[in-house]
Amino acid sequence: MEELKFVLKCFCFTALVIVLMQVKVGGASIEAHSFRWLQSSTVSQYIQSAAAGGAMAIRNLGQTLKDGVASTVDGFQEGAHEKAIR
Repeated sequence: MEELKFVLKCFCFTALVIVLMQVKVGGASIEAHSFRWLQSSTVSQYIQSAAAGGAMAIRNLGQTLKDGVASTVDGFQEGAHEKAIR
């Protein structure tokens, strides 16, 4: 029963926060202001650059693996061809 009370309390708190974030201040909601602040903060810029670097590393790793597998398969095919023409 305690778990259900906890879930209901969390639900009520979340609903209250969602409603309060819709209050307009200066022509825009608090949600829009906080979103704009999060996008322009220094911390988010560092996180974005780290994520971009990680994505680039994964893309480069994928390309390297693809090239390695392709060269290995080509080597096997050449070896099979050499054996076939003997």
